[in-house]
Amino acid sequence: MSVEEKLIKKINSAGSLGVKKTELRKEFAEAETDTILEDMVTHGDVFIDKKGAAYYCWSKDHYFQSLLNSDPKFRLTYEAIKSLEQSVNKRSDGLAETVGMLVDNISNLSKSTIEKNGHSSSQIVMSGPLTMQLEQFKNEFDLAVANYSSSIGWVELAKIRNELYAKYNLSNEEFYCLVEQLANKYQDKYELSTGGNEGLMVRGLIHGLVRCI
Repeated sequence: MSVEEKLIKKINSAGSLGVKKTELRKEFAEAETDTILEDMVTHGDVFIDKKGAAYYCWSKDHYFQSLLNSDPKFRLTYEAIKSLEQSVNKRSDGLAETVGMLVDNISNLSKSTIEKNGHSSSQIVMSGPLTMQLEQFKNEFDLAVANYSSSIGWVELAKIRNELYAKYNLSNEEFYCLVEQLANKYQDKYELSTGGNEGLMVRGLIHGLVRCI
Protein backbone atom coordinates (compact mmCIF):
# COMPACT_ATOMS: atom_id res chain seq x y z
CA MET A 1 0.00 0.00 0.00
CA SER A 2 1.41 3.40 -0.98
CA VAL A 3 1.90 6.29 1.48
CA GLU A 4 -0.99 8.15 -0.17
CA GLU A 5 -3.34 5.17 0.29
CA LYS A 6 -2.25 4.84 3.93
CA LEU A 7 -2.91 8.53 4.52
CA ILE A 8 -6.38 8.32 2.99
CA LYS A 9 -7.19 5.25 5.06
CA LYS A 10 -6.01 6.97 8.24
CA ILE A 11 -8.01 10.14 7.52
CA ASN A 12 -11.18 8.20 6.61
CA SER A 13 -10.95 6.10 9.78
CA ALA A 14 -11.03 9.28 11.89
CA GLY A 15 -14.54 10.06 10.65
CA SER A 16 -16.12 13.45 11.36
CA LEU A 17 -13.73 14.05 14.28
CA GLY A 18 -10.79 14.38 11.90
CA VAL A 19 -7.17 13.54 12.56
CA LYS A 20 -4.46 15.94 13.63
CA LYS A 21 -2.02 16.90 10.91
CA THR A 22 0.83 16.53 13.40
CA GLU A 23 -0.16 12.90 14.01
CA LEU A 24 0.04 12.17 10.31
CA ARG A 25 3.44 13.85 10.07
CA LYS A 26 4.72 11.76 12.98
CA GLU A 27 3.42 8.49 11.56
CA PHE A 28 4.61 9.13 8.02
CA ALA A 29 7.59 10.98 6.63
CA GLU A 30 7.03 14.69 7.30
CA ALA A 31 8.09 16.09 3.93
CA GLU A 32 6.28 13.41 1.95
CA THR A 33 3.13 13.79 4.07
CA ASP A 34 2.97 17.55 3.47
CA THR A 35 3.40 17.10 -0.28
CA ILE A 36 0.72 14.40 -0.54
CA LEU A 37 -1.74 16.33 1.66
CA GLU A 38 -1.22 19.49 -0.39
CA ASP A 39 -2.01 17.57 -3.59
CA MET A 40 -5.13 15.97 -2.08
CA VAL A 41 -6.36 19.34 -0.80
CA THR A 42 -5.88 20.81 -4.29
CA HIS A 43 -8.06 18.04 -5.78
CA GLY A 44 -10.73 18.41 -3.08
CA ASP A 45 -10.21 14.91 -1.65
CA VAL A 46 -9.03 16.15 1.76
CA PHE A 47 -9.88 19.27 3.79
CA ILE A 48 -7.62 20.83 6.42
CA ASP A 49 -9.00 23.24 9.00
CA LYS A 50 -8.04 24.58 12.39
CA LYS A 51 -9.85 23.22 15.43
CA GLY A 52 -8.73 24.70 18.68
CA ALA A 53 -4.95 25.10 18.56
CA ALA A 54 -4.29 22.33 16.05
CA TYR A 55 -4.90 21.65 12.38
CA TYR A 56 -7.07 18.64 11.52
CA CYS A 57 -7.58 16.67 8.31
CA TRP A 58 -10.87 15.27 7.06
CA SER A 59 -12.13 13.47 3.99
CA LYS A 60 -14.66 15.49 1.97
CA ASP A 61 -17.81 13.81 3.35
CA HIS A 62 -16.54 13.74 6.92
CA TYR A 63 -15.54 17.41 6.78
CA PHE A 64 -19.06 18.33 5.71
CA GLN A 65 -20.50 16.33 8.62
CA SER A 66 -18.01 17.96 10.97
CA LEU A 67 -19.22 21.42 9.95
CA LEU A 68 -22.83 20.37 10.51
CA ASN A 69 -21.95 19.11 13.99
CA SER A 70 -19.76 22.01 15.11
CA ASP A 71 -20.90 25.13 13.27
CA PRO A 72 -24.49 26.26 14.06
CA LYS A 73 -24.47 28.94 11.34
CA PHE A 74 -23.40 26.41 8.72
CA ARG A 75 -26.07 23.95 9.88
CA LEU A 76 -28.80 26.61 9.74
CA THR A 77 -27.69 27.69 6.27
CA TYR A 78 -27.66 24.08 5.06
CA GLU A 79 -31.12 23.41 6.49
CA ALA A 80 -32.46 26.59 4.82
CA ILE A 81 -31.04 25.48 1.47
CA LYS A 82 -32.54 21.99 1.85
CA SER A 83 -35.91 23.50 2.72
CA LEU A 84 -35.75 25.74 -0.34
CA GLU A 85 -34.78 22.77 -2.52
CA GLN A 86 -37.74 20.73 -1.26
CA SER A 87 -40.08 23.67 -1.91
CA VAL A 88 -38.76 24.05 -5.47
CA ASN A 89 -39.10 20.31 -6.09
CA LYS A 90 -42.72 20.37 -4.89
CA ARG A 91 -43.49 23.30 -7.18
CA SER A 92 -41.75 21.52 -10.07
CA ASP A 93 -43.77 18.36 -9.45
CA GLY A 94 -46.97 20.41 -9.40
CA LEU A 95 -46.01 22.17 -12.63
CA ALA A 96 -45.16 18.85 -14.30
CA GLU A 97 -48.52 17.43 -13.23
CA THR A 98 -50.33 20.49 -14.65
CA VAL A 99 -48.45 20.21 -17.96
CA GLY A 100 -49.27 16.51 -18.10
CA MET A 101 -52.98 17.25 -17.65
CA LEU A 102 -52.82 19.86 -20.43
CA VAL A 103 -51.13 17.38 -22.77
CA ASP A 104 -53.80 14.77 -22.03
CA ASN A 105 -56.57 17.29 -22.65
CA ILE A 106 -55.04 18.38 -25.97
CA SER A 107 -54.62 14.74 -27.00
CA ASN A 108 -58.26 13.99 -26.18
CA LEU A 109 -59.39 17.09 -28.07
CA SER A 110 -57.36 16.02 -31.14
CA LYS A 111 -58.91 12.54 -31.07
CA SER A 112 -62.38 14.07 -30.81
CA THR A 113 -61.68 16.35 -33.79
CA ILE A 114 -60.48 13.43 -35.92
CA GLU A 115 -63.56 11.41 -35.09
CA LYS A 116 -65.81 14.31 -36.13
CA ASN A 117 -64.02 15.35 -39.32
CA GLY A 118 -62.72 12.06 -40.69
CA HIS A 119 -59.47 12.50 -42.61
CA SER A 120 -57.93 15.75 -41.41
CA SER A 121 -54.53 17.23 -40.92
CA SER A 122 -54.36 15.65 -37.48
CA GLN A 123 -54.14 12.23 -39.09
CA ILE A 124 -50.46 12.70 -39.64
CA VAL A 125 -50.05 11.55 -36.00
CA MET A 126 -50.52 7.79 -36.06
CA SER A 127 -50.27 5.11 -33.40
CA GLY A 128 -48.16 2.73 -35.51
CA PRO A 129 -45.33 3.01 -38.06
CA LEU A 130 -46.18 3.56 -41.72
CA THR A 131 -45.76 0.53 -43.94
CA MET A 132 -44.18 2.63 -46.71
CA GLN A 133 -41.51 5.29 -46.76
CA LEU A 134 -42.53 8.66 -48.20
CA GLU A 135 -40.19 8.50 -51.20
CA GLN A 136 -41.36 5.00 -52.12
CA PHE A 137 -44.95 6.20 -51.80
CA LYS A 138 -44.19 9.21 -54.00
CA ASN A 139 -42.93 6.97 -56.82
CA GLU A 140 -46.04 4.78 -56.67
CA PHE A 141 -48.31 7.81 -56.34
CA ASP A 142 -46.80 9.59 -59.37
CA LEU A 143 -47.13 6.43 -61.46
CA ALA A 144 -50.80 6.04 -60.49
CA VAL A 145 -51.51 9.71 -61.30
CA ALA A 146 -49.95 9.26 -64.74
CA ASN A 147 -51.99 6.10 -65.39
CA TYR A 148 -55.39 7.35 -64.20
CA SER A 149 -55.36 11.10 -64.87
CA SER A 150 -57.96 12.63 -67.18
CA SER A 151 -57.22 14.70 -70.26
CA ILE A 152 -56.69 17.74 -68.04
CA GLY A 153 -54.62 15.83 -65.51
CA TRP A 154 -57.04 15.27 -62.63
CA VAL A 155 -57.45 11.87 -60.94
CA GLU A 156 -59.53 10.76 -57.97
CA LEU A 157 -57.56 9.96 -54.83
CA ALA A 158 -59.89 7.01 -54.26
CA LYS A 159 -58.63 5.33 -57.46
CA ILE A 160 -55.03 5.70 -56.37
CA ARG A 161 -55.86 4.42 -52.89
CA ASN A 162 -57.59 1.33 -54.31
CA GLU A 163 -54.56 0.50 -56.43
CA LEU A 164 -52.08 0.89 -53.58
CA TYR A 165 -54.33 -1.10 -51.28
CA ALA A 166 -54.32 -3.94 -53.79
CA LYS A 167 -50.53 -3.82 -54.20
CA TYR A 168 -49.36 -3.04 -50.66
CA ASN A 169 -52.39 -3.53 -48.41
CA LEU A 170 -52.10 0.16 -47.48
CA SER A 171 -54.90 1.20 -45.13
CA ASN A 172 -57.06 4.30 -45.68
CA GLU A 173 -55.44 6.00 -42.71
CA GLU A 174 -51.90 5.30 -43.90
CA PHE A 175 -52.72 6.34 -47.46
CA TYR A 176 -54.20 9.73 -46.60
CA CYS A 177 -51.49 10.40 -44.02
CA LEU A 178 -48.86 9.86 -46.73
CA VAL A 179 -50.82 11.93 -49.25
CA GLU A 180 -50.94 14.81 -46.80
CA GLN A 181 -47.20 14.59 -46.13
CA LEU A 182 -46.54 14.43 -49.86
CA ALA A 183 -48.70 17.47 -50.61
CA ASN A 184 -47.07 19.47 -47.80
CA LYS A 185 -43.51 18.55 -48.78
CA TYR A 186 -43.95 19.03 -52.55
CA GLN A 187 -46.42 21.94 -52.70
CA ASP A 188 -45.04 23.04 -56.08
CA LYS A 189 -45.64 19.60 -57.61
CA TYR A 190 -49.18 18.62 -56.57
CA GLU A 191 -52.52 20.44 -56.66
CA LEU A 192 -55.56 19.25 -54.72
CA SER A 193 -59.17 20.10 -55.60
CA THR A 194 -62.58 19.55 -54.09
CA GLY A 195 -64.64 16.66 -55.37
CA GLY A 196 -64.89 12.91 -55.04
CA ASN A 197 -66.46 10.82 -52.31
CA GLU A 198 -63.37 10.75 -50.11
CA GLY A 199 -60.14 12.66 -49.68
CA LEU A 200 -58.26 15.06 -47.46
CA MET A 201 -60.15 17.55 -45.33
CA VAL A 202 -58.79 21.02 -46.16
CA ARG A 203 -60.45 24.09 -44.60
CA GLY A 204 -63.61 22.08 -43.93
CA LEU A 205 -63.95 20.71 -47.48
CA ILE A 206 -63.11 17.26 -48.83
CA HIS A 207 -60.42 17.45 -51.51
CA GLY A 208 -60.59 14.19 -53.42
CA LEU A 209 -58.94 15.16 -56.71
CA VAL A 210 -55.24 15.57 -57.42
CA ARG A 211 -53.02 16.39 -60.36
CA CYS A 212 -49.34 16.98 -60.95
CA ILE A 213 -48.49 20.59 -61.73
